[in-house]
Amino acid sequence: MAHELAGRPVLEQDVIDIQPLVDAYFDNVPDMSDPTQLVSFGTSGHRGTSLNGTFTDLHVAAITQAICDGRRQFGATGPVFVGQDTHALSQPAMITVLEVLAGNGITAMVDSNMDFVPTPSMSRAIIRYNESHDEKADGIIITPSHNPPDNGGIKYNTIIGGPADTIVTKWIEVRANEYLTAYCEHDEFKRISIDNIEPTAQVPYDFKGLYVEELDDVINMEAIKASNIRVLVDALGGSGAKYWTAIKERYGLNLDIIHDDYDPTFSFMTYDHDGKVRMDCSSPHAMAAVIDQIGHYDIAVGNDPDYDRYGIVVKEDGLISANEMLAVGAKYLFTTRGWKDKGVGKTVVCTTLIDKWAESVGIPVYEVPVGFKYFAQLLFDGTIGIGGEESAGASFLKKDGSVWTTDKDGIIMALLGMEIRAVMGTTGLKMADEFLAQYGEPKFGRIDAACTTLQKQALKKLDATAITATEVDGDEITSIRTTSLYNDMPIDGVRVDTEQGWFVARPSGTEDLYKIYGESYKGEHGLVALLTAGEEIVNAALANDEE
Repeated sequence: MAHELAGRPVLEQDVIDIQPLVDAYFDNVPDMSDPTQLVSFGTSGHRGTSLNGTFTDLHVAAITQAICDGRRQFGATGPVFVGQDTHALSQPAMITVLEVLAGNGITAMVDSNMDFVPTPSMSRAIIRYNESHDEKADGIIITPSHNPPDNGGIKYNTIIGGPADTIVTKWIEVRANEYLTAYCEHDEFKRISIDNIEPTAQVPYDFKGLYVEELDDVINMEAIKASNIRVLVDALGGSGAKYWTAIKERYGLNLDIIHDDYDPTFSFMTYDHDGKVRMDCSSPHAMAAVIDQIGHYDIAVGNDPDYDRYGIVVKEDGLISANEMLAVGAKYLFTTRGWKDKGVGKTVVCTTLIDKWAESVGIPVYEVPVGFKYFAQLLFDGTIGIGGEESAGASFLKKDGSVWTTDKDGIIMALLGMEIRAVMGTTGLKMADEFLAQYGEPKFGRIDAACTTLQKQALKKLDATAITATEVDGDEITSIRTTSLYNDMPIDGVRVDTEQGWFVARPSGTEDLYKIYGESYKGEHGLVALLTAGEEIVNAALANDEE
């Protein structure tokens, strides 16, 4: 059930006050006895807010110092590309990162206009630079992605341009917490005040110009231009707002761009499903302004603050689900690009429609745990043509089958939606009726279930034998597993399959709850029954584990 405010404009009393947020960033010292205030890398970096001491100057300094200490063993001996999104805490965090890099004698590659840098542009810059340099570069991106306006975040991308894997992030996490603990006794950070950094320590880099100029290598920009489709772009006040303006001008596209001004309060937003302000372009509630205006356009697109997510709206069907877009996008790309030796990447919580389509055309599927970091090497090597998540994060290769980005790229996914609409017409962004008639039309959903911290830990390490149920909503269980199909990697939870659907239960990284993702080929009622049964099955397994 959606919150009563979902989809409505944000009320004045819920608009954040920037100054106290920034003051707390510099003033608050994390309490090392509180586990929530330690550095913790989730699926994509460390996130928190200065107001409760989970994202402060000291957190960012400790993480940056840890990166400086370890980057050589991660393969990076060149400069560090640094960029930030439009969250209010991203600007002070940018200063912290630059100060620590300078203190360690490491060159920072910064935007030539001191502007914002989207996550995909950062990934592209690292790959582009390393193609022609022996001293390899890596990157630091300051962003909490689509999280609320009072949040901050920081993540590390390695020399292949994608998110660092679990081994690297765990090393950084442990090292950073050691620095935070030491700071309570004496200052351990090497840093130079931003006012005293030598100009040569920072090298201007044309992130936007190079990224926009190369887009024709990955997208059929001429087809979009020739079709003259009318497109509404909701920049959502994010880091790629000026990228859309540059794309419009460079390629002569018929785009109307809204919410392209810098507003770190994000006061123009509508409330998300739970009544919170969240810049999630994959949510119909957060995209309400776009959906309301779609009647005047052939297609509308949006991106979150760091532009690693996408939202695509068409007047015929509203907001397209990320699962459907991944399936449609993969089918279109493999049809038009002529890739013969590529596979499709999906996470363990993505639709099985992808598997069914891929099997029908002889394309291998690489199923990985949740987290785009698992796609980075597969994209870099050209093993997969496209990799995507159910949470609207995806990227794909250039037309010639070589690597584009190894991190989520919401810009090219939005442009892919435009290309498909331009080339295929109004039905292009839908799974073909004959395909759904053959394989079924699944319903996908997710619910959250309360649990204790100990139960979250138990679920993460759950053995498949702990599931004693033999059926889900009357359907026989066909498999129970705790690892991915590709490389047998832990999924930090459990997946249960039947002939008519599946569910996956995984603990939340930040709250005392676990998430149950599910897909049913028995309609909406079947989905509700599956998710409900899934919660009962998991709760029973956790109760048995406690005994």
